[in-house]
Amino acid sequence: MEECADCKALDGKNAVVSPHANLLLHSQAGINFGGTATGHVEYYVCRACGVRWERNVARSEPDAVWRHTARQL
Repeated sequence: MEECADCKALDGKNAVVSPHANLLLHSQAGINFGGTATGHVEYYVCRACGVRWERNVARSEPDAVWRHTARQL
């Protein structure tokens, strides 16, 4: 299935950008960045086109971006 317009627009945006209306939070997991800072990673699935996304949510990662994930959800 081809990416919907909302997913195309989200690709590469900063992780602080809110997910679009068709993204459903699938799961989240805690992460540790080198033992100095913590946060979590969120996994989303688009209900319009099925594309899977992930984003890191941590203050120590201000340049994190939305990216496609190959992780099996």
